[in-house]
Amino acid sequence: MITLKINVFSGWLLTLIFFVCSIILIGGYTRISDSGLSITEWLPVSGILYPFSESAWQTEFNKYKEIDEFKLINSAMTLTEFKFIYFWEWFHRAFARLIGVIYVIPLAYLLLSKKLETKYLLPILIIGFLLALQAFMGWYMVKSGLSGRVDVSQYRLAMHLSLAFIILGLLFKTLLDYLADRKIIFVSKYIPIRSNLSFFLMILIFLQIAYGAFVSGTHSGLLYNTWPMYNGKLFADFDNDQIRGIINLFENGEIIIFFHRTSAFLILIFVFYINYDAYQKRVNHLGAVLLISFNIILIFQIILGVLMTYQNIPWHLALAHQGNSIILYLLVISIWFINKKPPLKFKRGS
Repeated sequence: MITLKINVFSGWLLTLIFFVCSIILIGGYTRISDSGLSITEWLPVSGILYPFSESAWQTEFNKYKEIDEFKLINSAMTLTEFKFIYFWEWFHRAFARLIGVIYVIPLAYLLLSKKLETKYLLPILIIGFLLALQAFMGWYMVKSGLSGRVDVSQYRLAMHLSLAFIILGLLFKTLLDYLADRKIIFVSKYIPIRSNLSFFLMILIFLQIAYGAFVSGTHSGLLYNTWPMYNGKLFADFDNDQIRGIINLFENGEIIIFFHRTSAFLILIFVFYINYDAYQKRVNHLGAVLLISFNIILIFQIILGVLMTYQNIPWHLALAHQGNSIILYLLVISIWFINKKPPLKFKRGS
């Protein structure tokens, strides 16, 4: 049994990981509830203030009425309905500010007290830079939907989601490095799962998650409510008049959903192969536990995807699908980490 002694640094990393996972889910619900365009300005400091008075609410509502989403989609929206979507966008931004505070204050303490080991300084500073970049990226995404369209750009949505998972991955990798340095977890002396396979699987999972933003951003998941067929056909209906090369993968809804489903199936086949390879090599106990856990979560992710399809993507299943992707992502990073090639000096001593 692994016992983990929590100190300031590891506790800080765990807290940041928890809050980043939380904001991914909060952002997911903000997207699902179409709340993202309810705040039409980016005010990094004063934007934390919540409009309690009726006059303040009316001011915010009037700003929302100026954008195309209200004019073309939500023109019948009441002030009460607006308050609901406004809350989720405000909460999303407020939570992001809270993460910034949770990053800056403990970091200042660790630096001033000289309790931050030099080897972790660079990854921590990179994480801080990416957190700041993510704040800008959030506004850059929202800005794309304020004029000329009724939704945010799927490209910017994908960048925003991808950056969130990159930050989460770096935080988790830093924590794993810290635990390995203290011999709380161990990198295998031999490679029970080939490191190149686990690394490739990690990249595939990340890309599949990122590509999910294109499914969401173009509402492609609503085109078909059947599985595995596409309204009785083996392939989705591809409109030949719309074919413009590779751009179809990011703008043509039928191709986007077909590619997302097909890539999920190919990942499943690849995971079968990794399991076979690990079985042949008699994977160690920790590797087996992680791989079996990954298998279960992957199957559950596919089941959630199928249920979403048949039920026309209800918010609770969509949010469960996104939350489950976080677990899947952290598991595949763990699998890669414990099976990566040990340092050269470690191998010589083995």
